[in-house]
Amino acid sequence: MVSRALGRVLPLTAALLGFSTLAACGSAAVPRDQLTMAQATVKGAEVGGAPTEPKAALHLKLAKEQIAKANALIADGENEEAARVIARAQADADLALALARQANARRETQEAREQIEQIKENIIK
Repeated sequence: MVSRALGRVLPLTAALLGFSTLAACGSAAVPRDQLTMAQATVKGAEVGGAPTEPKAALHLKLAKEQIAKANALIADGENEEAARVIARAQADADLALALARQANARRETQEAREQIEQIKENIIK
């Protein structure tokens, strides 16, 4: 399941990195939209349970740190570097969200299996 989640996240991450690199080379505009998107993904990961899953929590922490760094870079007028940092933040936030969803799915699957076992035991009695 981890490889499937990573298989979905990694191509998106590569596309985002490529796009942000092209966008950064074309202009030095403040990457507000990308920053907002990364921040929204961080919030989604937080709500989705990333803080309670060790691997997801690590990537969530990295994303938050990178967003803070990007904000500092923007304040210093380093918009091209900020765009690259935001792309990394987006990738980490996406991965945190995917890992949290995977953990939730595993938990729900285990709960369903336990309920099935209880039903089987009740039928046998």
